[in-house]
Amino acid sequence: MRPREFDVGEFARTARGSLRDELDLTALRAARLAPELVTVIETLRELEGATMAHLRNVLVTPTHKDARVTAFLVTWAFEKFWIADALGAVVDASGRATSTDDRTDVATPRRGIRRGRGPVRRALAGFTQGESIVGAHTTLGLVDDWMLADVYEQLSARAGCDALAATVETIRTAKARHTAFFDEESRRRLTASPRASRLARRELRRSTWPLGAHVVDPERRRSLARFTWSGAGGADRLASLEHRIAALPGIGTSGAAAVGASLARDASD
Repeated sequence: MRPREFDVGEFARTARGSLRDELDLTALRAARLAPELVTVIETLRELEGATMAHLRNVLVTPTHKDARVTAFLVTWAFEKFWIADALGAVVDASGRATSTDDRTDVATPRRGIRRGRGPVRRALAGFTQGESIVGAHTTLGLVDDWMLADVYEQLSARAGCDALAATVETIRTAKARHTAFFDEESRRRLTASPRASRLARRELRRSTWPLGAHVVDPERRRSLARFTWSGAGGADRLASLEHRIAALPGIGTSGAAAVGASLARDASD
């Protein structure tokens, strides 16, 4: 029996807006979260909030011609905005104020971070890449989701506070639908098109990880990597991530190793 296709219409109809009503901010204020946890949450907020810059680069390519993918991405960006908002509320409850600049969705790229190609270069490249680039874009989304899932899992495990653990679970539930779409769409497109696999491998090597990291302070980005992929179990989590990437149709070990090496460098700094 053929698996049921992800229902983008249902996803759009049931999109989740503000999550603040589900946060126990009183308990979070009383918890006095460890500075390390607050730094990780603040970094996650920046990464989740960098969606519009990424979406801009994606939608100047032929990806914007695919109505199903575009409908998903618009709703995905809406949900991620509110996920970032919830994370910001947790940071505020911790007593560490977020700056006005940090609250902007399209933040200024940080020094020392490779910005990658802007929308003009991506639009021009799209003329030759054609529809195959869609599979590369969904693969980037999938890998980024897997990566952040590791971070959220560690955040939940070390929360030391029921209110924070519940907040993380709320966010993970919302993001599970994003991952389901990216997984299904990527596997279908990579299987159908060797060119999509080739473009995906190239994008995996060229991207800065996690997606949106170009707007994050380098030390904060390294702190996130150390929190997730160093110490007890860190190497195993990184190996598992590489294994999942390599197992995607047409990706193999080279594309996966490039992603793993990027994270490993940050985790060891």
